Order: sequence, then C-alpha cells, then structure tokens
Amino acid sequence: MISFYDKISSGVLEIEESVIGKPMKGYISPNNSILFSILSFSFSLMASIYLFTNYVFVESSGEWSPFYEILLDSSFKIILYSLLSSISFFFLSFFIISSILKLTFIRSTGTALLGIFSAWIIFSVTSGLGHFIFIEADWDVVWQGRLLLLFGQQMFEAVTQSYYPNQSWRLWSVLYLVYIVIPAAYGTTKDNPLKFIISFGIFSLISIFAAIGGSHVYPENYNHMGPFTKILGATVVAYFSYFQAYRYCLKSEDYKANKLRSYLGIAAVFVFFYSIFIMNPPDSVQSLCANVFGISSSEIQISRCGGVEASQWGGLFVNLLVATAGCVLGFGVGVILAFARQSKLPFFKYPAVTLIETVRSGPLICWLYFAVFLLPDIIDPFMEVEDIIRLLMIFGLFGGCYIAEVLRGGLQAVDSGQKEAALALGLSPMQTKLQVELPNAVRTTLPSIVSVFIGLWKDTTLLFIINILDFFKLAKDLPNTSPGYLDDFLEPLYVTALIFWIFAFYLSRISMRIEKSLGLTNEGGGDVA
Repeated sequence: MISFYDKISSGVLEIEESVIGKPMKGYISPNNSILFSILSFSFSLMASIYLFTNYVFVESSGEWSPFYEILLDSSFKIILYSLLSSISFFFLSFFIISSILKLTFIRSTGTALLGIFSAWIIFSVTSGLGHFIFIEADWDVVWQGRLLLLFGQQMFEAVTQSYYPNQSWRLWSVLYLVYIVIPAAYGTTKDNPLKFIISFGIFSLISIFAAIGGSHVYPENYNHMGPFTKILGATVVAYFSYFQAYRYCLKSEDYKANKLRSYLGIAAVFVFFYSIFIMNPPDSVQSLCANVFGISSSEIQISRCGGVEASQWGGLFVNLLVATAGCVLGFGVGVILAFARQSKLPFFKYPAVTLIETVRSGPLICWLYFAVFLLPDIIDPFMEVEDIIRLLMIFGLFGGCYIAEVLRGGLQAVDSGQKEAALALGLSPMQTKLQVELPNAVRTTLPSIVSVFIGLWKDTTLLFIINILDFFKLAKDLPNTSPGYLDDFLEPLYVTALIFWIFAFYLSRISMRIEKSLGLTNEGGGDVA
C-alpha cells in the first residue's frame, strides 16, 4: 500500500518535471531526487517568509518594531497582498532552485527556461497587479456608483426612490423571470447540485450587499428592506426553479429533458422581448392601462402606466439588452439568411447574398451611426423608434449576417443521406430543414456561433462612441461625478474589464456544457465513440 508520504513526493516530482523538465541522468537518482526537492522547498519557504515580512513592513508603518505588532496593525489588504506575492515568489524560487540543483536546465533546457519564465511572469503579475488592487487603488468610486453603472442615472433614481410612482417594478419583474429561466436551464445539466447552490448563493449575497450596503450611497428615505426582500424572494424562486428542473431531468428520459430545454430556450427568448416591452410599452398599451385605472393622458408618464423611455436606459442593463438582441435576433436572422442563401430560387438567394455581403463589408461602428442618424429617415414615416431600439435592430442584423455564414458551413456539412431519409419518411422540405438540417448544422458549428456571441457582447462597448450611456461610458465618466475621484479613473475601467470577462467566460462555459449534452467530446468537437 502506497503511503501518504509517497503520494505527496510523487506528486511534487510530477509537478516539478512538468514545469522545469527531467533531471540530469546519472546525477539524480530516485533516491536523492526527493532530497533535492526538500532542499528546494526549504530554501524557497524561507525566502517567501522573508519576502512576506518585508512586504508587510514596507507597506505598513515602516518603523522597526516587533513583527507581531506590525502584523496586528496592518490592514487586511496589506496582509492579503503580501501573502499572494510571497506565495507566487515561493513557486518561482522553488522551480529555479530545483532546476539548478537537479541540472534540468542542461537536459531539458527549453522546458526549464519556459517553466521558470512562466513562473516569473506569474510572480510579476501577482506582485504588480496585486499592489495596485490592494494598495494603490481606491475602489470607493466604484462602490459609490455601483447602481449608476448598472442602470444609468434615470433608472438609478427609479430603483433607489421609494416615494412617487416609480417604475422599479419593471426591473424586478424582469429579474424574477431571469431567476426562473436561468436556474432551470442549469438544472437540466444534472450536475452536482452543490455547484449551483454554493455559486448562486454567493452571487445572491453579493447582490443583496450591493443593494443595501453603504447607506451613504442612497437618499435618506431609501427603503433598504425593499431590495432585500425582493432579491431574497428572487433567490428562493431561483432555487425552487433549479431543483424542479433538476428532479424532472433526473427522473425523466432524455427526450423529455431535451424537450424541457427547448421550452426553456423559448422562455429565454420570451424574457428578452418581455424586458423590452415592459420597460417601455407601446402607447396603445399605456393608454389602455390609463383607461382601466382612470388616469388622464397628461398623467400617464408620471404614473405606473407610463414606461421608462428607451433614451433613459443606461448602464450594464443596456449592454446586456443589446448583446442579447445580437444573440437572439441574430440567431433567428442568421437561420433565415443561411437557408435563403442556399436556396435555388433567385427571389430568396440574391437578396440574402446582397444583405450578408453588404453588412459584413462595413464595420459595426458605421452601422451604429447609420442606425442613429440615417435609419430614422427610413423608419420614422411609418413609426417612431428610439435610438436604443434601432441599435437592437442593427445588432441583431449584424450578428445575423455573421451567424448566417457560420450556419451555411454547417448546412453544407450535413450528409445528403439524412436529407433524403427525412424526405422518404414523409417530412416536408421545411420540416427537413428545421428538424434535420438545422440541428445538425448547429451541432457542428456551435463553437463558432458562441464565438460570434462573445464578439457581439464585447462589441457593445462601441455604444459609448455614439453617446449611449452604456456600462463602459458610465465607467469612463464615473470619476467626474465627484472632485475627490478625479484621479481614480483606472478603477472603474478595471471593473468594466472584469465584468466583460466574466460574461464572456460563462458564455464559453455554457457552450462547453451544451457540447457535452449533445454528445460531443470535451473540446475536440468530435462525436464520442
């Protein structure tokens, strides 16, 4: 039976060899290899402890005194920064000393140099970036303007005010629907429930803390319990939705689970259109609501019947809405254009080719300017459409043209035998396209489609160029809201980069989960044997 010591030593040696290569033959034996590793570990540990104490001393008072007193007087940020830097330095020194003692740089020169260089980069990034994050940066500017970054000025006031007929209920209704659909979709994956329970619980706690923490951010009459109870209720609904979907998929056959996933996909599309509708309903709907509640036409906009005009939307809400439009509308447009381009009928083929090539030939920023300045001349004679709505249309069209070309490649890869078999079974040409060709095309091109979605999500930052108060523009202008924050212009930009990275990362993870559920290998894209 292998002892615990043997497992640890073999693991350490394996990590060493994977980073700095194999030791010199004839010089290092299995018996003394672990001895050299222990020596490297000891020297590296002493060096990292010295670095930790030095960092704590330098970043603290800088006056000589017993270390325990300096440690007690130091802030948590200083200790955390010093600890992270010393840990990264430990690995750097460990690999350097091991490479020297075991002469790996002679036998595996390239591997050793690459491993040491990588460890040095990690230490440099950890030390430099950590010093900015924990020591230099003042994150108060981001904390103070967190709701402004999320919703923009107009919607921020609607959320934070508990008096006067406000429109915050519209945001809460969208939030509850999102908290129903997304957890249910995650539940269909049948993963370990603890992953969702812990991660979503942490997210909910952060949301609650952001909504109620720091009373100096809000007006004196701000109702803190309102957001607390609403977010807590939404969290309970999310857990309930997740466990219902999880239990159903766990007990049901695969075809029933797939049907539930398709229903949830339709529900996600519904939530997207609902969010646009409920935020700013058409005038006819507002008038109908006013008539039901006996509100005059002049009082509609100051009542709960009136919507929040699209010109007042802002913050991360706009980025998410525009990116969703590019994904949802873009996928629908892409499917239509892909089939139209493959059609043998000139009436369908040539307009699709013209539209795809025209849209793809111009940069997105040009089409955004077109949506703001030229598109009103085309649309306004028929109906009045605000800037945000036109931008949603442009993003949907732009994304659809790229998705169409991706899907076209997938459609061409569909085996002709499958089409012939579908027609022989009595399926109509339309049923063959939607039930046979399209699923196979999506299955083949899923990674490319997700790449287009991620690109559209990042492209939403272009909105600030045309003076849309999106997340990036508000973050860029946030230090100007107070004279005390004029020098803190990097902090909001770092937070913006982090938020965009998180969403892009999770889009990629969702893609990998879908590939797994479709029977595809981890990252290879081939079918499981």
